[in-house]
Formats: sequence, structure tokens, C-alpha cells
Amino acid sequence: MFSTLVEAVINSQTRNFLSENDLAEFLKKKQFPEEYTIQIFNFFTDVPVPAVCKFAMKHRINTEDVRDYYLTYVKNAYPNPELEEALL
Repeated sequence: MFSTLVEAVINSQTRNFLSENDLAEFLKKKQFPEEYTIQIFNFFTDVPVPAVCKFAMKHRINTEDVRDYYLTYVKNAYPNPELEEALL
């Protein structure tokens, strides 16, 4: 059903499915579609930090863009100190 760890984790609590590729495009374009709020928050809070880093490398998203997206859309609602330590 799921092709990656990221997809399995981000979609575990939802009915609508967000693909890894679509998530990568949201991060690259700095888009935050409300219908995928749970999946995006899950990515930054539930996906293990090494997997977040691997995801970014796989999709050619630089660390600064991941950090900026996290700080802009996620940190105030669901802070992740472990991720912050890795990104900041």
C-alpha cells in the first residue's frame, strides 16, 4: 500500500492520501494546503529525523528550505526539538 516509510507515517492518521512526491513539492514551493495539515505535521513530528534528512536529499530539498518550512508552518503548533537541533 505505502511505498515509503514517510508515506506510511504521514498518512497513518488520515483518510486522504498524500504521496511523498506531493509532499516534496509542497516543501519546495512552500505551500501548505489545509487538506494535508495532519500529514505535514506528521512529517515534521513523527517521521524520524534521519528519515526527514534522507527524504530531503532524495528530493533535492536543501536543509535551509526544510528548516524554513518547519519554522513557518509547523513549529508554533507542534515543535520538535530533535528536528530543530538537526536543522538549526
